[in-house]
Amino acid sequence: MKWAFLLVLIVVNSSNGGFIPFKRIRPSESPDVGRNVTQIIASRGYDCEEHQVTTSDGFILAMQRIPRGRGEKKSSVAKEVVFLQHGILADSTNWVMDSPTESLAYILADKGFDVWLGNIRGNDYSRRHVKYKPSQSVFWNWSWQEMADYDLPAMINYVLNVTGQEQLFYVGHSQGTLIAFTGFSDNPALGNKIKAFIALAPVYTLNNATEIAKEGADILYPLVKKLFPGLTFDLLPGDFLRSLIKLGFCANPISEKVCYDFMELVIGMDSKNIDESRVPVYIAHFAEGTSFKDVVHFGQVIVNKKCQKFDYGTAGNKQHYHQATAPLCHVKDMPTPTLLFVGARDGLGDPGDNEALKPQIKNLVHYEVIPEWNHLDFLYGVDAHKLLYPRLVNIMKQFSKR
Repeated sequence: MKWAFLLVLIVVNSSNGGFIPFKRIRPSESPDVGRNVTQIIASRGYDCEEHQVTTSDGFILAMQRIPRGRGEKKSSVAKEVVFLQHGILADSTNWVMDSPTESLAYILADKGFDVWLGNIRGNDYSRRHVKYKPSQSVFWNWSWQEMADYDLPAMINYVLNVTGQEQLFYVGHSQGTLIAFTGFSDNPALGNKIKAFIALAPVYTLNNATEIAKEGADILYPLVKKLFPGLTFDLLPGDFLRSLIKLGFCANPISEKVCYDFMELVIGMDSKNIDESRVPVYIAHFAEGTSFKDVVHFGQVIVNKKCQKFDYGTAGNKQHYHQATAPLCHVKDMPTPTLLFVGARDGLGDPGDNEALKPQIKNLVHYEVIPEWNHLDFLYGVDAHKLLYPRLVNIMKQFSKR
């Protein structure tokens, strides 16, 4: 069921024709399905600013800012800055989709922080380039390696410049942690601009990924590497999913089960900690777009069992890296104070992988495995605003006093 649904999404998105199942389904009842991130934030009563920055390789990235808490007046007093970075196939809505008392971005804003939401290249908010268009394959010639090398420095330096701060707090989820591990390691000057790096559902290696992910990588990665080394295109744009949700997909007993199965495929474990009534909203803001090369790079991490830059083959590696093999990522070179929060039932940021990662981080401040949590509980868990978010606020407050 889960693989069939995913294949339908890929095939339909790759075609020029339309596909609308369940034509008579009632439309979704939640307006958040059709809202963009700015509209969602405004609907909760918060001020929101839109910012853009251009990376050194030409991608135009959008960021959102929640400069103050709900009902708070403008002030010239400088605040501590928090930068929230989403994971793969996601966007900045990850941090704001639930109520003001349940979503991390609102909680931080109400606690006095200047909150910034990042969007990496390829998602709906960062799908522009100074030279190329998304319809061109060259636009999609990147993976998480380029996000670490170009997107993170551009966004973080822009935020610090606008706010006048020397450091900020970085909170990443999933791929948002992977690009931080590699970006702060390869660029220690950037890593030193991070007051504390809070990694939620951390991903660095994928030796214990779900069986579905392993089987898919074992089959597809060698084939893609051999036959299509230069193949680049967009993967799973979110417009298709949103159109289905607006038509009522997930809103009847049959399609509802498919939606839950799809979420389970992403999470890696059956979730008992997510409000099922919000699943249509979460799915409507998932599959926000990434490159096929990005997914291939994740497959490489699984197959090669190491965190490594993109492998172009012997000739390509010599051209890109001046050596025959793709360089390893060295998280031991990361200077940033780091806190790891791991889900015991996470099928992507697996506890075993993170146990192996832990001794490699020389400035590890905190390591914790949260019982029963999976990959998305860090974002949408019904108890996250009670169990974790207040602690994150206290951690940041403590760092601020240093």
